[in-house]
Amino acid sequence: MTKKFIAYGLGLCTLILTGCQNVANPSGNNAEDTITIGGIVPLTGDGAVYGVMTQNVANLRVEEINESGGINGKKLEIIWEDGKCTPKDASLAAQKLVNIDKVNIIFGGTCSGETLGAAPITEKANVILFSSVSTSPEVTNAGDFVFRTAPSDSSQGKVLGNYANKSGFNTVALLSEQTDYAVGVAGAFKDNFDGEIIEETYLSTESDFKTRITKIKASDPDALFLNPQTPPKFEIMLKQLQEQGWDKPIISNEISTGNIDARTKYADFLKERGLVAANFVAPDNSELTQFVERYEAKFGNKPEYINYTASTLDGVGILKRVLENTDSENTEAIRDTLYALQDYEGVFGTLAFDQNGDVNITHSLFRFNGEDFERLEE
Repeated sequence: MTKKFIAYGLGLCTLILTGCQNVANPSGNNAEDTITIGGIVPLTGDGAVYGVMTQNVANLRVEEINESGGINGKKLEIIWEDGKCTPKDASLAAQKLVNIDKVNIIFGGTCSGETLGAAPITEKANVILFSSVSTSPEVTNAGDFVFRTAPSDSSQGKVLGNYANKSGFNTVALLSEQTDYAVGVAGAFKDNFDGEIIEETYLSTESDFKTRITKIKASDPDALFLNPQTPPKFEIMLKQLQEQGWDKPIISNEISTGNIDARTKYADFLKERGLVAANFVAPDNSELTQFVERYEAKFGNKPEYINYTASTLDGVGILKRVLENTDSENTEAIRDTLYALQDYEGVFGTLAFDQNGDVNITHSLFRFNGEDFERLEE
């Protein structure tokens, strides 16, 4: 088997043991009757909008698995840690889960930075790191024990770059956040767009884009590419663009497709600018529809990001199947079983992993029609 290499160099942080609240078996179940894995998602900060949703989806699916007999009669349990959408916090979370909770599998991260921050820890310990949301191209080479059920942003940047070319854009202004996810999308777009790119970047701590928007307007591009990490930043951008009278086409990454508040509040503005975004979307099927109904009944609202909901369902489902047929303590056997998996029938159809742990899913283009996103022919 071809080994992957650790592409994200991050020094090990000192693990502070004082005050840790989670324990290896928080439910009180007999440890012999429980398979305990870890979980890393952003539970606080701007990324919590999809981190908490991912946690809810996974917990509900685990609850259903346990009610149906568990995994070979054992209950499945997830110890969740807050990765805060940053490499540093995810690294600390991974150290805690690996060194204190002694888990063999970590479900996460959600943000690409979380997965890339945790990977050096999990790879050294031969612990499976399994993300259902992280899409950065860097995750492809993050380690031999790293897998994901979300596609690489290489395909997102490709479809957006090809769209910009076909639309006849000679110049595109890129307003991009400096995170692993956004940098990955931007890089893939640059590789595929044939025209000139006018780039403005910002830190995740920033929320005032007025000066950058003024500079972009002065450069007179044919279109604007909004490339945020989280939904709150997307909404702030739209507010300030509208205030400054932006009147040219807008394209964006997948974050824009699930931001219900933003697309409702700025529906006319986005429709008039012909917002086109890339996303990976599961085909309509009864399993996903029924799960969304159960989710709404339990949590009082529908999950905002159906794509992440679907990929999380498939992720938990794949782990269930693997653990049913593999010793949960043997991470090398789990890894090899995941690589060998070629016929998992999930929400996204028949799924398989390549030699880098990447799944066979790609992005498509969608245009906002004033109410929702319609798929475009490519």
